[in-house]
Parts: sequence; C-alpha cells; structure tokens
Amino acid sequence: MTGMLATAGDALARMRAGKGRVLYRIAGLLALVLSGTLEAYAQPAIVEFGPAVSQQFRRPRGLFAARSVMTQAEYGARNTLPKGNSGPASLPQAHADPDVIASFFGDRTILTHSQQHGTQIEYISRSGETSLWYPGDDMILRGAFVVLWEKGAAEIDDPQDGRYRGQINLNYVCFRYAANSYNPTTGHRGGGFECGTYASQRARLKETRKGDVFGLARRDAAPFPLGREAQSIAALQKRVGAVRP
Repeated sequence: MTGMLATAGDALARMRAGKGRVLYRIAGLLALVLSGTLEAYAQPAIVEFGPAVSQQFRRPRGLFAARSVMTQAEYGARNTLPKGNSGPASLPQAHADPDVIASFFGDRTILTHSQQHGTQIEYISRSGETSLWYPGDDMILRGAFVVLWEKGAAEIDDPQDGRYRGQINLNYVCFRYAANSYNPTTGHRGGGFECGTYASQRARLKETRKGDVFGLARRDAAPFPLGREAQSIAALQKRVGAVRP
C-alpha cells in the first residue's frame, strides 16, 4: 500500500472518527469468495478485474494507456523474488503475477513517505487485514488489502528476434477502510476499495520487514503520534521497543 499498499500513498485513508477500535467488515469479501470471483488462500485476496467487480473496486485504468516496453531480460525475470529491505529492488516487479505480489505482502510491515501524508506504517496480515499507523492519529486504523489485476500487453525487445508483443499483468493494490474514514488527498470516504497501480505504490515504498514488527494488529492505540518527517523502521523500533522478527 500507507495504503498499501494507502496503504501508503494516495490510496491511504485517514480516520476522522471518535476514539475506539474500528472493526473491518468482511461481508463484502465473503460475498466475492462465494461468487467465485475472488481467489482466497492463506495470503491477501486476489481479484481479477471485470464487470462483476467494477462497482466494488475503483482503479485508474487510464494510467496504463501507454503500452509498456520491456527488455527480454526484464520480461523473463518479472516473477523473480526480491532481496533486501529497502527501495524498489526489494519488492516484486511491477508486472509480476498477482499471486507473487499478494504472497510477498502477506504478514509484512511496510513504511511509506510522501509530502502529502508524511511517514506511514502499515501491517498487512497473512489474510490481508491491515493495521495503519497514520501521522497525527492516536488510534490504529483497521482495513483490508486486495491485489486487483487484469490482462495487458507489453512490447518486448528481444536482441535476437526483435520486438514482439507479450502478455503481462496490470496490477493494482487496493485498500478499504471503515465507512467513517476519509482520505484528505483524494477526497475518498471509506467503505469501498480504493485502488492505485502497483507500479506507483512500488515507487513510494521505502522499507518493508517481514512480520508485525510494531505489534499493530494487537494494538488499539498508536504507540505514539507519528510526525510527518521521514523516518526509518529501525529508528521507530528503538522508540517503540519492538523486537525484530
């Protein structure tokens, strides 16, 4: 996402409700599972975009108007698992298979930073429940994370055979927060899934760590109010007293 995966970035929603725990309702996702639309595993949910889900998931399709151009090496390595904890190189590729992205973000803490939102910390559980620690808020905001995808095409440059068209995935990361939440950047109110391209989310993510390193899923109150300045997971761990996984 943060949000997301807004998680981080523009997909994030800020809670403007009274104090108290916000419980995420799973009825909408359960309906998708029962309808066969949603692929449910021991990882965050994966949804293929189509008419059946177009009302539940709002995604910026226009951002993919220009067809991607990839080298043969990039195309062949699009599902390579990342290494490291910081920067885009530590994340799955933009056009990876959606299950690769969902599996990576399950049971993971992410840190994003932007001028609009400041530093945000979010934990995404194995099944996609999210716990957001947002700058200035004294409560943890509960939500849900889903990977949305649809089929697309890219121009592949092969050094031997020239350029050809290859199939890729157009991936989005989607977040849903309580109906009484509000995203001051986009003007979006909670209760529905708000999606951004995974490629843009990938560029905003600064760090990730496996596990719930701040114990956000077990907290109602934030450890302390986050400032808007840039932070690191290690520096925040020292303040919180969290134990590295």
